[in-house]
Amino acid sequence: MKRNLIYLITTLLLPLLSLAQSNDLYVTKGLELYNNKDYNGALEYFTKETELNPNNVEAYNYEGIIKIQQGDFKAALEIFTKEISINSNNDIAYSNRAYTKINLNDFKGAIADCDYAISLNPKSVLAYTNRGNAKTRLNDFNGALADFNKVLEFDPNNVSALVNIGNVKLGLQDFKAALENLNQAIKLNDKVPEAYLDRGMAKGNLKDYYGAIDDFGKVIELNPKEDLAYYYRGVQKGELNNYNDAVADFNQAISINPKNTDAYQARARANFKLGNYGSAGDDLSKAIALNPDNAEVYYMMAEVKLNTREFDEAIQNCNKAIGLKNDYGEAYFDRGLAKSYLNDLTGGINDFSRVMVLLPDLEGSYYYRAVARVQLNQNALALTDLNKAIAINPDDANAYYYRGVVNMQMNNLGAAIPNLDKAIAAGINLPFAYLMRGYANANLKNNTSALADLTKGIELNPSNGDAYFQRGRVYFNMNNKAAAKADWAKSAALGNREAALMLKYPPTKAKTNTTNNWTVWKK
Repeated sequence: MKRNLIYLITTLLLPLLSLAQSNDLYVTKGLELYNNKDYNGALEYFTKETELNPNNVEAYNYEGIIKIQQGDFKAALEIFTKEISINSNNDIAYSNRAYTKINLNDFKGAIADCDYAISLNPKSVLAYTNRGNAKTRLNDFNGALADFNKVLEFDPNNVSALVNIGNVKLGLQDFKAALENLNQAIKLNDKVPEAYLDRGMAKGNLKDYYGAIDDFGKVIELNPKEDLAYYYRGVQKGELNNYNDAVADFNQAISINPKNTDAYQARARANFKLGNYGSAGDDLSKAIALNPDNAEVYYMMAEVKLNTREFDEAIQNCNKAIGLKNDYGEAYFDRGLAKSYLNDLTGGINDFSRVMVLLPDLEGSYYYRAVARVQLNQNALALTDLNKAIAINPDDANAYYYRGVVNMQMNNLGAAIPNLDKAIAAGINLPFAYLMRGYANANLKNNTSALADLTKGIELNPSNGDAYFQRGRVYFNMNNKAAAKADWAKSAALGNREAALMLKYPPTKAKTNTTNNWTVWKK
């Protein structure tokens, strides 16, 4: 299941102070190291400054910024709070603390800080940007758009605002509008990886998979450590059925970020498509370890277990998926399949019935409920289900085949033939399909058609003793007793007792075989 990831450019404002403007030795040295990206060294000097001068807000501000760059948002929050306690009229400190709160998922707290920063400085680009980002995380997309548009009032060429507007429009599923904003941002600055990342997502949702792949490649060129670019590029390759290359991209995403649960899940999906069920199961186990509350991962694991015929484990995983998401129709469907394979036919029927409530247009639930009902000799109910399945999907050749089987079971031979015609045209289970149609034609005295069908059935499966027996009946009805005797001999040799009786006690006239005990074929 492909998802959009809201990826935000959240601005962090650096102090408006150049190296020459500071007369403090520690701050000056800290700025020099900071500008040279020696953040650990810079932090030591800023910390020394705050120890000697506890009221130096500039030093606190840099300490907080470095902590953010190191990913220590809790420490950054404490530092910006300390800065605010020294100077409560500093809008930059409130805006930077809001940024920190966004990264700690305190979105309402971030909005409150931005509100106060805007009260101190109504033209604060930083505060409007961070407030828009917090609103986006709360799915207040219209509120976020208002804030980002406010930034454009102050600065019409603000690339971050254009990217964020494009990002919000992704959230609103307005992919064409998102594309326009992101194109504009890239035209102003073609070195912003986030713009290409979001544009790639917009293109992917518009089914421009090759264009999306190009954009994600550009992100990787600009920032080779961006795991999301590899992840999303792999998703697009999967859409193009290029699963091996998709796996390679997911491998790279995971090597950069081993906690990217989406990448494990996507790699499992690609490996599943490649038939690598063991690898798919391993990835899903890792995804579950990282996030045990994701119902979709348990459902995917059930799919793997169904394909490896581990039906009990499939049921266990479906139970977990349903426990997390009670209206998970697909999980009920898979559980119904697993129960049916374990001959818990009533349990399977109950699950398929539940699917019909949750996903009324899923024709497979009607088809498989029919399969279970036939095995319980509920032929009339099975026929109703198959009629519904075909009404939903008139091209389901398997449903026609099975409706032919049910009609054969109910001795509705004339109704069986047109259904078997469709099944044979689609190549469904041909040996049995030809045998049944031949049997039906024989009993309807269409001997020439019956002979052709039974001969084809024997050609496809020469070891089917019943096919020889039925063809022998047709030959006998056509007064070709020698051919009938030859076919009954082959049938008897293959274990058909009724054929052996025909040889021992030959009939004196044509007989109609009334058996309707047909072997049921499961899809």
